[in-house]
Amino acid sequence: MNQNIMIELTNSDQSCKSIVAEIRENEILIGVPLDRRMVGLLLEGTKINVHYLTDENQYMFHTEIIAKTKDIIPLFRIVKPKENEIIRVQRRENFRMPTNLRFHFREHEFYTINISAGGMLFSCQSSVELQVGYEISGTLFVPNQQNKVVYRINIQGEIKRIDSSTIEDRKNVAIEFTVMNQRDQMKITQYCFEKQLQNRLS
Repeated sequence: MNQNIMIELTNSDQSCKSIVAEIRENEILIGVPLDRRMVGLLLEGTKINVHYLTDENQYMFHTEIIAKTKDIIPLFRIVKPKENEIIRVQRRENFRMPTNLRFHFREHEFYTINISAGGMLFSCQSSVELQVGYEISGTLFVPNQQNKVVYRINIQGEIKRIDSSTIEDRKNVAIEFTVMNQRDQMKITQYCFEKQLQNRLS
């Protein structure tokens, strides 16, 4: 109940967000997509993929639209998958996405090369004094596509690796997050999940 999900039409590149409203014996009721342009595409018999995050993993299953309810609050009925029809897509610790997010550290502003819920890789000038084993803290700016806001996430991590960049006078710094609350961790996971889906559909 109240599980955030991503709906993907199997016969097109259309996708949108929704939420689980009710779970019944043989069907699941989901809310009207947040992107109202999608409502007219979810007709009876439409094949869809449903993606969701739980227990630090991403899952997906194939299903189809049964019908739209006529209640005061309209919902879509979809076929409930059997347990063996739910696929675990990828564990979160390996769920690393190439991305270009702002990261503030001290008086500097850097940009990430990739990120996951467990850590990130960012690029900086070679002159910035950093060493493997250092603990650093800063602010990571993570956009949310649903409500068009940018989350300011305070991160604390340990430098695990420093590599020379392919660009002269720069280096790449790998950080493992050591302190982060679960809510912020899920924001990063959700961001990576949405980016992965967008990349696959593009």
